[in-house]
Amino acid sequence: MKIQKNFGNIVIVVPHEDDEILMSAGVIRNAVEAGISCTVVMATNGDYECSDYEKGQNRLRESIAGLQVLGLSKEHLEIMGYADTGMPREDSFLTHLYEEVEEEKCYPSSCTQETYGLVEKDEFHKKKWGKHGKYCRLDFKKDLKEILREKKAEHIFTTSQYDTHGDHAALYWFVCEVLDELRNEEGYEPSLYCGLIHSCAGDEVWPLRDTKKFTCPDGLEGQHPWEKRCTLELPEEMKQEKGTDNLKYQALLQHKTALEPDAYEFLMAFIKDEEVFWKMR
Repeated sequence: MKIQKNFGNIVIVVPHEDDEILMSAGVIRNAVEAGISCTVVMATNGDYECSDYEKGQNRLRESIAGLQVLGLSKEHLEIMGYADTGMPREDSFLTHLYEEVEEEKCYPSSCTQETYGLVEKDEFHKKKWGKHGKYCRLDFKKDLKEILREKKAEHIFTTSQYDTHGDHAALYWFVCEVLDELRNEEGYEPSLYCGLIHSCAGDEVWPLRDTKKFTCPDGLEGQHPWEKRCTLELPEEMKQEKGTDNLKYQALLQHKTALEPDAYEFLMAFIKDEEVFWKMR
């Protein structure tokens, strides 16, 4: 995969703050260097177990800082402002929404039941319709569909349906559902790529630490064939040998909330000389 001047506009849809760096920092940096429009869409505020807005707003500001390291301004971040309620599918906010048949049923988080953004940057629902959205399937899908309709990117990157984090897998299915509708209604058919963050091998095992290339995690075959992956070679300023000067490393350092001692090695294991995706459409 090569992201050059004629590649086409890009939208990256991720569940939580830091996913955009782990999965696609190279995509973002290459787009910036090629002068391609690139938008990051943040589905949730990453506010797991927080009783107020502080954690979510801190994490949003950390994402803005990390994107700025890569050369992307905060104007290129769309905040959806929904909840983060846990990793297992039975706890996952986005899994609950995706599987819900009552579209207006609300799933409150620890701190609220409606979308929120930053004082300096409203979430999409408020910016578009002048009020906060409800934590329900109807509003989430409406927001995602309108964002993708407005951006009309030629390439969309999101998380994998085989990711073991419930929010990551459900977000993929939401993106597919919205794209199916936009294809039928407007003939819009972008390329769709997915990337893996939490593999079936377990975060303590994969990605392998201190390797320059990604390896196939145990259990992935039969889901995403490893030989069909698309590999993006990262620019020199993002390669592992750059050490602490590596731009991906510097962008990850902005995510102070996520860099807890038990997560540090896992997050830093994504600093490779490449990023890996599968083309789904």
